[in-house]
Amino acid sequence: MSDMKLQLGIEVGDAALKLSLFDPQAKKVLKTSYLPTETSPLDDIYSFETTLQSWLQENDLESIESIALTVSVFRGLVRQVYVPPEASNSVRDYLSWTLSLMTSVDPDDFYFDYHILSGENSLGYTVLLIAVRRVWVDAVRKGFRSKKIVPQIFEIDVVSILNLLDFDGALEKGTECVIKADISGVAMMWLAKDDLKALRCVSTLELVDKSKEDAYLLLSKHILEQLHLADDENGVSVKRLKICGELANDIAFVDILRKQLKGYALTLLDSFANIRLPVDDESTACVLNCVGAIGASLRSVGGGNP
Repeated sequence: MSDMKLQLGIEVGDAALKLSLFDPQAKKVLKTSYLPTETSPLDDIYSFETTLQSWLQENDLESIESIALTVSVFRGLVRQVYVPPEASNSVRDYLSWTLSLMTSVDPDDFYFDYHILSGENSLGYTVLLIAVRRVWVDAVRKGFRSKKIVPQIFEIDVVSILNLLDFDGALEKGTECVIKADISGVAMMWLAKDDLKALRCVSTLELVDKSKEDAYLLLSKHILEQLHLADDENGVSVKRLKICGELANDIAFVDILRKQLKGYALTLLDSFANIRLPVDDESTACVLNCVGAIGASLRSVGGGNP
């Protein structure tokens, strides 16, 4: 693999690294991996780098063409924002002001970027605003001892999944609803071509100290409630849902969720029309965990969202 120009996507979980190694020429994911860590990788950069270095050495990966890192929406911010015509020539300043209204902290505590979805100077722009805490980005950029494996791209998992579905052609058919169910929280996103129609999150904090069955039932009810609210408040109603994330690997959770989602069709987001996936047992078992990482690994391919 050492002579191939490969792209690596890394999703940082609360206590895990999720990896996707992508070959852009073959449009194939060569390997996915789920690496548990004893500490939070963003808070323990030494452990983060050591774990990543070991994985690269085990897979004979001496150099990577590009490395993109994505974090949970619970660790960042994604919003679709309208920029009025009078601010068309100072979009970044307008978004900095908007960011200050959205958070209780100084906007200078964030690195933020944006992607123009539609519009023009005379009409204003609809943009996708993405922000990540500066302390986490700086920790990775400045804390890695080996500069050749420092990620060049930082983004949020919602954007990574938008990029993945766009690259795969799934958004040409209309709006897709993806439920990314992780132990740390559930993100529900309604995605269309160049459009984040809605984003809703479900906390898992109240599930602590409950039995597995009770926790899964309560979480499923909260997800159903958010589906109804998205229909009522955001005007998005999608009956065919796709699920990924750590909890999607648990058949017990998926079965309980299906029973609650009467009138909806729930399928696993573990295959793609235009992206080949690895067939080895280890990688196959990790695909649902690594959907965000797969999207990040496409990041510099082009043709997708940032």
